[in-house]
Amino acid sequence: MQLNPDFSYEKKKIEFSSGYIFKGKHYRCSIIKYPSFYRNKIRGTENVEIYNFSPRERAVGSIIILHGLGTVNIPFLFWMGSHLASAGLQASVMILPGNYTRTATGSTSGKDFFSPDLRRLIVFWEQAVVDTMTTIDLLQQEKLWWDNNCLFGYCLGGMISTIVNAIDQRINDMILMTVGGNIAKIIWQSPVLKSIRDSLRSGSGKEGYLNDEVKLNARFEEDARAVKLIKSAHELIESDLHPLFKIDPLAYARFNDRKKVTMIEALFDKTLPIETRKQLWEAFGRPKRYIVPVGHVSWFPFEYALGKFILKKLGIKEARRNLRLLESTKPTME
Repeated sequence: MQLNPDFSYEKKKIEFSSGYIFKGKHYRCSIIKYPSFYRNKIRGTENVEIYNFSPRERAVGSIIILHGLGTVNIPFLFWMGSHLASAGLQASVMILPGNYTRTATGSTSGKDFFSPDLRRLIVFWEQAVVDTMTTIDLLQQEKLWWDNNCLFGYCLGGMISTIVNAIDQRINDMILMTVGGNIAKIIWQSPVLKSIRDSLRSGSGKEGYLNDEVKLNARFEEDARAVKLIKSAHELIESDLHPLFKIDPLAYARFNDRKKVTMIEALFDKTLPIETRKQLWEAFGRPKRYIVPVGHVSWFPFEYALGKFILKKLGIKEARRNLRLLESTKPTME
């Protein structure tokens, strides 16, 4: 396996399985599974899983929701998917490889995206990007991807979204919630990544460049200047920049249309260093940004407000649809 990131895959008809797992008054939820098209998948991550929330009435738009690192945040995003579907959106929550039910054998949910082994780390970022693009392929194939569409990413999901949106031209709007760039700084400064720092300091990291904070940051600063001369995401992937930088949203932000990007930043975010959030916003070209008085995870109880914002962003303004966000998700028997 080469160390240089590779987001390519063979496009072909996707064979999948699907079954309803929940039926509500205004929506249905099915789980869709299909084999990942990524070439170097690790055991436990072989199948893409999508929780697909479909409105019972005709959909008026589509949204893919990409969750954050680990497992705790995922049930909250299921809740949001169900209510957005009740309001008329085709909402698909894709499980990223290495997380939740797609955790690699012998690992723990979310751990591998910041592995001290650079080769293993790159594999999971590559597969996450490929799986997201093939999910769009599947939704298009089944006529579930509308022209009125959005990619919503929370934390890790937002980082993946930034790379996907730079490569794939089928996304009309992108909303990023509590997202930063500069993986070098995140690795060495985020309080939630203490374990990877301990591994790097002990010498268990297999790629020497990662375990020297000063050298890694210097290289990232050098690459951040060099990327300004690169004209496309594909040229970036083929460049001589550091492989860790080539899976960093900071490198891909400039290839996104800033008019399609909305960033929502948590004022009291302790997980992502403030500099990493500011750097990503600057790299996008200073797109529309909202700074809200919540923390990295304390926004979960306010998903109703976020759901209303998404509906407004996609032009869904009917009062009855907005009001459905207040309804119970208790299933109806059929």
